[in-house]
This record gives sequence, C-alpha cells and structure tokens, in this order.
Amino acid sequence: MKINHSFLVLAVMQFWSAVHGYDGDYNMTEYWKMPALFQYDSIESCLRSNPEGIFCVVKSVVKPDERSEIWAAIKKYSKYPYQYRHDVLTRGVCLGQCEELVKALSERDRVHYLQPKFDIDFRYIIDDWLLPNISHYRHQYGSLVNMCLNYRLQSTHNLTAFSEIEHCTRSATVDRKADFWDVLFGAIVTLLFTLAVGSSIYDWKLAKQDDHNHYRTPYNNRGRSLLTAFSIRRNINRLTIKLQTNQMQQDLRFLEAIRVLIMALITFSHVMIGLAMTTTQNPEFMEKLLSAPGFQIFLALMPFEVDCFFAISGLLLAVQFIKYTQSRRHFSWKPFWMGLVNRYLRSLPVYAMVMLFTVSVYDRLQISPSAYRIMPMVRRICRDKWWTNFLFINNYYRPEEQCMIHTWYLAADFQLFLVGFLILMVLWKYRSIERSLIYVILMAGILLPMANIYFYSMDAMMLLTNKGNAFQLWYDKWFTKTYESTESHCISYFGGMLVGIIYHKMQNDDLYLAKSKLYKTLQYSAFPLVLLFSLPAPLFHQYEFSKPSLWMAVYAGLHRLAITSFIAVGFLVLMFSNRDALFGRLRASKLLENAFYRVLGRLSFSFYLIHMNVLKTTYGNYHEGQRGSMGMVVRIATTSKF
Repeated sequence: MKINHSFLVLAVMQFWSAVHGYDGDYNMTEYWKMPALFQYDSIESCLRSNPEGIFCVVKSVVKPDERSEIWAAIKKYSKYPYQYRHDVLTRGVCLGQCEELVKALSERDRVHYLQPKFDIDFRYIIDDWLLPNISHYRHQYGSLVNMCLNYRLQSTHNLTAFSEIEHCTRSATVDRKADFWDVLFGAIVTLLFTLAVGSSIYDWKLAKQDDHNHYRTPYNNRGRSLLTAFSIRRNINRLTIKLQTNQMQQDLRFLEAIRVLIMALITFSHVMIGLAMTTTQNPEFMEKLLSAPGFQIFLALMPFEVDCFFAISGLLLAVQFIKYTQSRRHFSWKPFWMGLVNRYLRSLPVYAMVMLFTVSVYDRLQISPSAYRIMPMVRRICRDKWWTNFLFINNYYRPEEQCMIHTWYLAADFQLFLVGFLILMVLWKYRSIERSLIYVILMAGILLPMANIYFYSMDAMMLLTNKGNAFQLWYDKWFTKTYESTESHCISYFGGMLVGIIYHKMQNDDLYLAKSKLYKTLQYSAFPLVLLFSLPAPLFHQYEFSKPSLWMAVYAGLHRLAITSFIAVGFLVLMFSNRDALFGRLRASKLLENAFYRVLGRLSFSFYLIHMNVLKTTYGNYHEGQRGSMGMVVRIATTSKF
C-alpha cells in the first residue's frame, strides 16, 4: 500500500499509534496453524548412527494458494517489517530419512510431490559463494529434498513449497582437519602465554620485597622495560592505577563512565538482535516485542548509542590536537602523518588477533546445525574480505556480507578521524576562517545524512526488522547503505569536535556559555526534541511511504541534529556545571573515578572487538528447540559482559 501523508497527519497519528498500537493483534490459535518457521531432525542420530549420513539445512518457499486459510494466515503474519516471512521455512533434514520416505512413494506420487521452482521475487537464501560444494548437493539431492519436504508439508498443512538446499554436513566433515590458520593462531596464543609467564617471572625476580610500588614504577632501562612488557601483574596495575591527572583530564574523566555505560547498552541491543537471528521455537516472541509501539520508539533511539561514541572520539581528537598546537607557533604536517600512523598501529594488534581467531578456530565452537550461518560463513567471508577491514573501508566496499559486521564502526570512526584531523589542520593553518569553517562542517553534518536518506530512498528511521535479522542484516538496505555509512554519523563526530573547541575557549576565557541563549535553550529542549522526533517510529513500521521523499530526508536530518545537540549539551553540562549543582557534584564525585570504570574504559576497544564473537558463540551453542525469552536475553547479556 503506497501512501503519501503530510506532516499534519503524521503528527496527529503519532500519539495514537504510540499509545494504542495497531489493529490486528496476534490470534495464537490462528498463528499456530501456520507451518513452524524452524524444524530440525536430530543431527546426532543422523550423522552418528550412519558413517555415510548427510544432514542438510533446507529453505522451503511456500507456494501461494489463495484458497487456503493457512495461506491467508501466512500473508497476515508476514505483512509488516517486524514480522518474519512465514512463507520461508527452514528445515533441518536427515537425507537418510528422506530417502526411506521417497522410496515408499509410487512413481506417480513422486511426480506429484516434485515442485519445480516458481517465480520468487524476494531473497530467501544466502549467496552461493558462501556455500561450499552446494552445487554438488543440490544436483544430487535437490529432487529428493523437494519431494520429501513437499510430502511433509502437504500432509500436515495442505500446502506446496519449493525447497532448496542451503548447507549440508557429512559425518566425515563434522570434525575438519586443522589448516595453516589454525596452526598459526595456536602458535601465537602459545607464544603470548609463554611471554606472559616468562615476563612475569623476570619481573618478580627484579622486585624488591620491601618495594610495594615496584610494579607501578616504569623502568628507565629500555631492555628491562621490554622484558617486563608482558608481565601480568605490571599490566594489571596499569589497568587499575589512578593516574596523576591535570585539569583537562579531571574535566573529561566522566567520559570513561559514559563509554562503559553506552557499551553495556550496545551489548544488550546486540543480544536482542542476536536472538532475532537465531533459531527459536516461539518466533512470535520477537515479533510481538518488535511490534510494540513503545519498543519501536526505543529502537528509533538506537543511533544515540553509537553516535555518543562518535562524539567522544571527535571531542578527544579536538581537545588533544588544540592542546598540542597551543605550544607550537609554526604550522607543520608532521603531527597529521604521525597521528594517522599512530592511530592505525595502535588498533592493529588486537584487531589482527581477533581476525585471526575468526578465520581459524572460530567455527570449531559450534554445536548446533544452524550455527553454520553464524560461524563458518563469517570465517569464509573474513578469509575473502579481511583486507577491507584493515584498510578501514568495510562499511562501503561490499558491505552486504561483511566480515565481523560490528567492525563497520571502526571503519567509519577511522574515516571520520581522518576527515576531522584534516579540518583541524586547516583551522591551525588558517585561524582567521575558524568561524566560517565551523559553520560549513556543521552544515555538511546536517545535509549529508539527509542526502543519504533521499539518494537511497530510505525511510526516515531505521526499522530493526525480523526479515532483515533473518540474514544477520547482511542484505538490509537501511543497515548497509545508511546506518553503516560515514556520512550518517559525521554530524555527531563534528559535534564532538565543536565541544572540544568550546572547551579550550572556555579555559582561555574566550567564551562564556552562561551568556549563550542558544546553549540555555538547548539545555531544556534537546532531550524533549529527541523524544519528539522518535515518537512517529511506529508509523514507519505500519505504512510504506512513497520514496524517495524530501520530507523524510529532512525529518531524518533533524532527528540526527536533535541527537547530536543532546549529546553535545550533555558533555558541556558535565564539564562546566557549577560544583554546587547536581551535575557539578557528579563530575567531582568519586563515582566517576571508580576503578570499575577505569578498567572497563581502558579495555573498551578490545571488548568491542570480541563481544560479537562471544555472543555468536553463545547463540551457536543453543539447541534449535530453545524458546526465546527476556530471561534468555538477560542471561546472555550477563555472560557476554563477564
């Protein structure tokens, strides 16, 4: 249904939709008449009881039948973005059982149950390049699977489906042989463990029994510094020690707490998304959750989480750069090249280690038959695309099947670091154009997200959909073209840089925020504006607006601007609130100096890199017979954090 609604209709309907939801509540008696989305034969009995056993995961697309009441239910519960496609069924099939079933059929019945492929205008299966040897299995067993599953479906629901093999496992290939990358990963882990033990023993022998500060005191000798670099106790002290701080570090120490809290929120969001991607026996749990208007409004605020990280990066870049240039009179490009190289090399070791783990032993951690889509597929993708990650272009180059999908953020952040650094270099060289350049970059930050929405014909807000989650968001257009794009987040990064510039002006008495009418207005209006722009989110789930749409592009840009304004004002309030005010007392409190925040803040980069592997390993070890629940979400979120 294509419609065009004005802003007036949108404003009138937003409150109604948020409070009352939509018509068409779930009738579970009707719902459970549909074929189950996921059904698996026992992979253990299939492969362990027969040395020649083959277990295949098959995608079955139900053929439309307007005379069927069950087909009418399938259309009803597949209509909206937050619903799964109930006409695409996943079946785990033991081919030995199918062979026995088909042998018992007459030749006439075999012809009847062999369904040729019909016109299918949507994606129902992942690309073939991710499916090793799949053409062999399809050629040899495609007809068998079609007859077998059609017999089952017609017997139970009187429906017909075209079935296509997506993945097969043999008894002989359950435990694969180690290859070069497995050996390399094991060798590096062994080397790191040996270095840690040896360095710790050497450091312990150097320690004086009466010197309690030994492990906190750096060596002046370069050789000893190198030999104790892997000392466990010394590195633990580096993580937990409270550094002597200058005024700037004291003013910005609240960022560690914000970074940790936002990372916890992102992890919880990823756990929810992971549950929608995995196999459960009660898919209505996620459908009902995502259909709730209140939850849809909450999801519309998801950009706030990652934009907060971009703003922190921009703030720290500006603060550190301006501090560096204040003591230098002459312009030089050396800080730019050195900063770029240092930034790249600082992130490379951990990044490379996680990548090596992903392309080697990662797939050995799976036990469920559906986990091939989570682990071996990512392993295969990373072996093909690893170089795009290390060039930090993976958010643009072939983003549809991405290696370590969460690392799009690292690519966008590095690109924004490069652009932001160049802007600051220009400001250093041409100080007279500072105000004009700031206006230009802020205007670019507002217009670029709008241009993205319009050019790619997107909705104004991200719809986290179960249809997209079914393919791990690989083929979700909003995610790959807009959410991952650098231009969608540049306003947050530039906003953070502006806060950094304001900080130094305040320190030099060149600016007084208390006299700024804009700042006073945003203090009270930024958060209400963020909520106001998020309220219409349910309408984008319910209706398909015509696109490309200029009003939606403007709406998306203003939503981003409201989020960035809220983040920037929040940072400034925490920086400069009077000591007697609530936020001033919070900034000066011991809470923000807690060792918990210090340790997790310093480990946040590593945690971000590995947390998706932990989540996917956890989900990859859940049995297909599991039932999704909030208790499961909380349990996995807790496990992933500790």
